[in-house]
Amino acid sequence: MEYNISLIINGFIASFVNFYNSPFMLVVKILIGIYLLVVFVDLVLLLILRNVGEDIRVGLRGMNLPTTSKGKMQKRWDKVKERLNDSSPSQYKVAIIEADAIADELLAGIGYKGGDMLERLEDASENHLDEHLEALKGAHKIRNQIVHEVDFVVDQRMAAAVVGVYENFLRYLEFLD
Repeated sequence: MEYNISLIINGFIASFVNFYNSPFMLVVKILIGIYLLVVFVDLVLLLILRNVGEDIRVGLRGMNLPTTSKGKMQKRWDKVKERLNDSSPSQYKVAIIEADAIADELLAGIGYKGGDMLERLEDASENHLDEHLEALKGAHKIRNQIVHEVDFVVDQRMAAAVVGVYENFLRYLEFLD
C-alpha cells in the first residue's frame, strides 16, 4: 500500500477548509463576534465606572481639571474682556463677577470642598495654587465688596487689574492661551 503524502496533506487541508466554511462554523463565528462585542462594551463600561478619565487627567496635569474645552472657555472669557471695554462702571462690576464665577466653577470642578469660592480657596493649600492663592483671595474680596456694598466704586483700572488676576489663574490652569 502506497501513500502519497501530498494527497493526504491536500485532503486534510480541503477537509479543514470545508469545515471552516460550513454553516456550523458560520454560527460559531457569529457567536464569537457577539461575545467579543459584549466583552469590549463591558470593558469600556468598567473603565468609565472606574473613573479612568479622571486618573488620566490627574496623571497628565497633576490635578483633576474639568473637561471644559479651551474654545468654550475662551468664548466666555472674551465676553468678560468685552465688558472691560465699555465705559460703564456697572459693566466693570459685571466683568469681575463673571470672572469670579468662572474661577469658582473651576475650583469646584477641580475638587476643592466648600459652599462658596472663599471656602474653596481656604481648602486649597499654597502648594496647589502656587502664587495664585493670595491673589485670588484678594480678587474675591473685591467681588464680595461689589456684591454686598451698593456704593462700592469700580473704575476701569481696578476692574482690569482684578480681571487680570483671574486671567492669570486661567492661564496657569491652561484654559486660556
